[in-house]
Amino acid sequence: MPLLHVERHGHIPDEEAGSIIALLEEFYGRLRPDCLDLVEIILFENDSLWRGYASSERRKAGVSSAEFDDAFIATHEAWTGIPRISISLERKQDLAPLVWEGALRHEAGHSILHGSLEYYALPMPKALQKAGENFRRLVPHLRDILYLLSLAVKDMEVARLLTSNGYIEDQVAYARFTMKASQQDIDAWALASLAPEARALCLVGRMKDIAAGIMLATGSQHPHIDLREVEESLGYLDRNLRNGLLDTMKEVSRGLGHDTLANIERAGRLLVDNIIDSVMSNPSVVNPS
Repeated sequence: MPLLHVERHGHIPDEEAGSIIALLEEFYGRLRPDCLDLVEIILFENDSLWRGYASSERRKAGVSSAEFDDAFIATHEAWTGIPRISISLERKQDLAPLVWEGALRHEAGHSILHGSLEYYALPMPKALQKAGENFRRLVPHLRDILYLLSLAVKDMEVARLLTSNGYIEDQVAYARFTMKASQQDIDAWALASLAPEARALCLVGRMKDIAAGIMLATGSQHPHIDLREVEESLGYLDRNLRNGLLDTMKEVSRGLGHDTLANIERAGRLLVDNIIDSVMSNPSVVNPS
């Protein structure tokens, strides 16, 4: 089991810290990863402390993608080459216990599968490079599209890891929570009608949101989530785009191998073929049907 190095920012009750560490120790003890020696666990009293720390660390690491941390319950990265899980206790307040536990195990799963810098300093998939050549308005957003696409792929890999090791109930709760469309998602989609590149970003962001749900619905012979639940979470989208998004994610799931970089490259091709080409070529198609 890896050594867990815990760092606290603000007032962190010992009981809360102990509960988190006990959950992670049980998780690593069950999976017994042989590729992991150390995991940094950073605990924050509130979101403000977390945001300040994350922004500072992003600058130090030279991370160029936009900040999307507000959409996450907890985060994992390995910008320094050491896997690091960041957790704000403020985010726990409005969550069901199973969702909270599922989120912590999900991030711990990333530390096992994606605990080194190569999973964060990613090459641009060839299909996305080509899309940038074909649609110049997309170029300033390619790094963010890659970031969100890579999150979707890595989340699918983690969902497969966790469910195959018996973590079902908490991962179902976590997947249902993350795939539910928020009012912010719906408002962002309405605003995105002004620009096709904004719609492309919205759609890739939703790929990340439904990634765990897709794996739980399609990743085994015995689905843990009905695929209709995933489809309903996208109900505010145009029917063709909704179907394109679902078909893309189902194809990614069916062909998901154990080489993360190859999985991202393949997902990039599917994204461009099924979604980006359509969105960028038909800028007037925005209204739900």
